Amino acid sequence: MKLSMPLPLSALTLQASQLKKLPETKGVSDDAKLRESANDFEAIFIQQMLKTMRKTSFESDLLPKSEGEKVFQSLLDEQYAQISAKSGSLGLGEMIYQQLKPKVNKK
Repeated sequence: MKLSMPLPLSALTLQASQLKKLPETKGVSDDAKLRESANDFEAIFIQQMLKTMRKTSFESDLLPKSEGEKVFQSLLDEQYAQISAKSGSLGLGEMIYQQLKPKVNKK
């Protein structure tokens, strides 16, 4: 019997961390908010890629994964995604920022 959680723990963690950031954005410029949002989007995109890659990998039935291991793997993938997005190695965050920057400056 396989149990599934309504939302992955990493998604809840990401939502909770976003709520903590709300008061800090009061004195921050629109440009900085846009850059942070673009990098956050890149992190979410990378996390989804890692999650999909893990689903396609072959797993042995000899040692099934426990729920704790699945949660740990999800949290680890989230951290990998955030580190990768901060490094800018994929470049998606920068591309999104450059694409949306003219629209923010028009305000």
